[in-house]
Amino acid sequence: MIAAMRPLLVVPFLALLSPNVIAQKIVEPRAGLQLTPPKGWTELPVVGDRQATVRLFAAPRALANKDASSHTPLLRVMFFAAGGDTSKDEVDGLPRMTPFRGLEDFAMRGLGAKTVEKEAQKVGTIEGQHITGKGAPGDRLLIGVSVPVDGGEAAVCVEVLELQANKIKKEVDGVLGSLEPVARTAATRLDPPWLTDAEWSNKDAAARTAARRKWAEEVVAATAKSPEVGFKVSKAKYWTVLSSSDAGFTKKVTTTAEAARDWFAKKLPELTKDAPMPAVLRVFDTIDHYNALLTTRNDSREYDQKRRELWVVNDRDNSGQTGWGQTLRAVLWHVFDDVDHGVLPAMPRWFDNGLWEFLRSSRCDGAKIEFYAGDVEKGRIAYYPQNKLEMPQLWDLMQALIQPSPTDGSLEKEWGYTPECARLMRWFWAHDGQKAFEKPTLVADYVKAMGPAFAKIGADPVRDVPLVGLTEAQQKERNNRFYKWRDAMLVGINDIAVPLSPGKWREINEKWLQFNKNWKP
Repeated sequence: MIAAMRPLLVVPFLALLSPNVIAQKIVEPRAGLQLTPPKGWTELPVVGDRQATVRLFAAPRALANKDASSHTPLLRVMFFAAGGDTSKDEVDGLPRMTPFRGLEDFAMRGLGAKTVEKEAQKVGTIEGQHITGKGAPGDRLLIGVSVPVDGGEAAVCVEVLELQANKIKKEVDGVLGSLEPVARTAATRLDPPWLTDAEWSNKDAAARTAARRKWAEEVVAATAKSPEVGFKVSKAKYWTVLSSSDAGFTKKVTTTAEAARDWFAKKLPELTKDAPMPAVLRVFDTIDHYNALLTTRNDSREYDQKRRELWVVNDRDNSGQTGWGQTLRAVLWHVFDDVDHGVLPAMPRWFDNGLWEFLRSSRCDGAKIEFYAGDVEKGRIAYYPQNKLEMPQLWDLMQALIQPSPTDGSLEKEWGYTPECARLMRWFWAHDGQKAFEKPTLVADYVKAMGPAFAKIGADPVRDVPLVGLTEAQQKERNNRFYKWRDAMLVGINDIAVPLSPGKWREINEKWLQFNKNWKP
């Protein structure tokens, strides 16, 4: 996915003392700890950390680093189950994201700290450890306390830039000093059925759909029953809404999301004939908190599959009629995820990036959505005739031949043909591209092909390989395995959705090239 660049925001220390979002003492039975989060810090949903984190809080603003980057301090409340197995930390020559076995392990294998310092520290009447992890990528520092509890180890830690640690020292000392042990109650996990049901692959489509819908209902109900502090719960036409933003913006998001869902239902009736499975529409109030949340996961998509959540942020630097691309994408990912759990992880680069830009350049005014071609798309398409160059061939885009995967395991460049792929989606959805394929349901057919291709080829074989702590050789090996899987997935999807002869492809390609010659904004 393509991440929008934002100007650096340098925040003075006084900004950390903003009006209270969280000031009360909380009891977290899943970790067996009682604590008082810092004043002004906002609670976020827990989406990563290999399920070790049970509560997550973010400082009011991002703080600047010495290299002009920024980071929002995070507070984690964690529980580590006893009895971890180190023998599975490396499989087939690559480290794996096995469960963390304690705060020290999290500092090193989770954040990538180069060194960990420990000293004894009491929490109430319990002997614990004060842990400091230094040298994590991005010059991040971990400061925390861990204690033995029933069934394992509990911990509270703060992740902050080393450069900014002194600015929040008072907050860190306050929260760590507030810790008290309480009775621990084990949590009930609502894992997706395709990960827990050993007979999943043997079930028919109707049974799988019913199981996924039941699970979605349970997940959304649990989220609404215990919302994060600072998020208000309401209902919309298609979703349960959790918002930390103001009522006015929340209403705008809901109205836009509902309009988008209705538009996609008209364009993709084959995918939306059934009622949508339950999901949460979550609205964040600041871009800093949203970006902080993304640092805890390995996916930048505006949708979390395991939590069944669509994510939208009140980005005041990107507002107005053209600032609704994130909302539109979140709604579309929800539509796709309802089709099959394999769609989102299998989505090819050309399709993913084309939809990203197609929806980014749209305009929305209330319930009215207009899918304009943005300046990025128009400028790139105009570049070709201006320089007497031919547009990329249709087959080269849809088979990713125009930007093949590296063969040496090196890190690949960002997908370089997003505007062209946005134009391709525009041809399909707003003009006669699907007709040219003699498949009026081409886009829907393509989406529906992703599930069977995913089931046949299997999940990404390196999805559980961490992105930190790899040697250069391991990084190349990880990349090679991923590229091989991704390329096979693309071939599998195309073989199902568009199994056309070379002659037919050439015929359709001529229509594609002619469309771009004749198209006017």
